[in-house]
Amino acid sequence: MDLSSFLTSETIKKINSWEEKFNVKIIVCSPSKSRLGVFIPKRHDNHVIRINNNLNKYAFLITLIHEIAHAVIWEKYGRRVNPHGEEWKDQYKKMMLPFLNPEFLPEDVLKSLSNHMINPRASSVRDLELSMILKKYDKHKSTFISEIHNGDEFSIDNGKRFVRIEKLRKNYQCKEISTGKLYRFSPLAEVNLI
Repeated sequence: MDLSSFLTSETIKKINSWEEKFNVKIIVCSPSKSRLGVFIPKRHDNHVIRINNNLNKYAFLITLIHEIAHAVIWEKYGRRVNPHGEEWKDQYKKMMLPFLNPEFLPEDVLKSLSNHMINPRASSVRDLELSMILKKYDKHKSTFISEIHNGDEFSIDNGKRFVRIEKLRKNYQCKEISTGKLYRFSPLAEVNLI
């Protein structure tokens, strides 16, 4: 697959070699709300990696390497290890290391990703700092609940309206305007300020 509209020219050669070496078919697809990408072990000829088409070039690269690391671990261990266990973490670090370089990533992404790679999580989305920095490179600029103020009213994609009450330890407590119910929102929740 031609990945030139999803990756920088500097990264394509390495990714294409891994695609061939690890017998992976990369499918760029419509965005999923629940995940950025997914590894599907081979059923016939190839492993499949499905990755969202709305990611910026840096988020796409990080997610793709995350999923290719799953393919490598699947080939070595099958189901005998945890999907995000130590084996996967070690493989992911090893594969990401050549890209931790200003030739491939902007300075802010490089710094945050380097910190993230000390102990990578199952999803880069769970790393708040990295997620916020990566979002800066999206074509569609988002407003996060962490960027608005207490007392501000906002809506979410389903049309429901809320008011931000306070920051809790990690999340934000908000009240739905029509019902008075309280909800907790992740700091990365995308909102529309009213």
